Amino acid sequence: MVLRVVLMISLFLGTVGRVAHADTLPNPSASDTLPNVVFLSPDTSRFWHMVAGFMEQVAADLEVEFDVLFDEERHRLSYLKLVQQVLSREEKPDYLIIMWKEQVTAQILDYARRQSVKVFSFNTAVPEAAREKVGSAPREKLENWIGHLGVDNVSGGQLLARMLDQRARVLNLVSSDEPVPVVALTGTLDSSAARDRSLGLLEATDGAGSELLQSVRADWSELEARDKTSVLLRRYPNTAAIWSASDGMALGAMDAARRAGLRPGNDLVVGGIDWEPEALAAIRAGDLYVSLGQHFMGGGLALLLVHDYHRGYDFADSGQSASMHYQFQAATADNVDDIAHMLAPENWKAVDFRAFSRVFNSQLREVPVSAERLMDGFSAALMKQGGR
Repeated sequence: MVLRVVLMISLFLGTVGRVAHADTLPNPSASDTLPNVVFLSPDTSRFWHMVAGFMEQVAADLEVEFDVLFDEERHRLSYLKLVQQVLSREEKPDYLIIMWKEQVTAQILDYARRQSVKVFSFNTAVPEAAREKVGSAPREKLENWIGHLGVDNVSGGQLLARMLDQRARVLNLVSSDEPVPVVALTGTLDSSAARDRSLGLLEATDGAGSELLQSVRADWSELEARDKTSVLLRRYPNTAAIWSASDGMALGAMDAARRAGLRPGNDLVVGGIDWEPEALAAIRAGDLYVSLGQHFMGGGLALLLVHDYHRGYDFADSGQSASMHYQFQAATADNVDDIAHMLAPENWKAVDFRAFSRVFNSQLREVPVSAERLMDGFSAALMKQGGR
């Protein structure tokens, strides 16, 4: 994968490191105070610690009062309890950045509304069952749900399946006229990200190119993925590809394959999602074929959008939707060192994220806000650090 270059990147990079304070003229609708934002992480996995770390750096540059809490139980009810704890504080945040969870979405928004706290949803789509009450998009029915930012998980699931299919054929794991036999590992039942990635998998494995033998829940757990993959490989000894909805589960799957006497990267191909450092190391070693990612920066982008909204520059003020999306990018052996460079916290610190804020840059106010363009800008700025 070659990171996409768009015209607006030059605009962003021209301001990195030299933000013009003269541009920070107050918007008449701006708040006099800096925003207080709490992010509620859905679990304590390596990926979500990476997301939180990136958000902390963006918050420091923007001078946002920022806090992150992790749901150690990884369940919709424990997540709801975490929301209630934050909203019961004497000093409540101005904004919550949250994930949607099945069966508790409406309750979360209602609690926040009653406490006059605004909500920005991140990564997971609003569950279908909740849309009648809360709407399918921000500001449709509830004013305190101000925005949504998500990666396109459906197309990500499709892309991962197709890349595994292509690699299996390059390795001659099946004859040219046969479908590639695939087993899949997915996340928790209450995760719309897991559901949407699986939907993309189903759309891509129609039996002509790839054939899905079985998909099982491993609940984002590396150990559970290892154990369930062991069962799957005994049940389907002809498996040529393992599709995993996360890198952590992909690492567990590769462990199971080795225990079964198979060589990941040779006897079968494995792919995951998240750009976890351990996954990138496995790509370098030739064990893992691909990891989809870029969404570790999504939390930082959500924080930037909330900051600008609070300071009077609404991301939906040009008539575009308050719900924004961007695409996954693929890490393979061809670009893994570049991707690893982007993940280094020292490079996060070298970027001044005020360069992407409309509060600090008047020229950015002239164009509609685009999540895809901003993510490209983040990526390009990180790649620029250290002379890459």
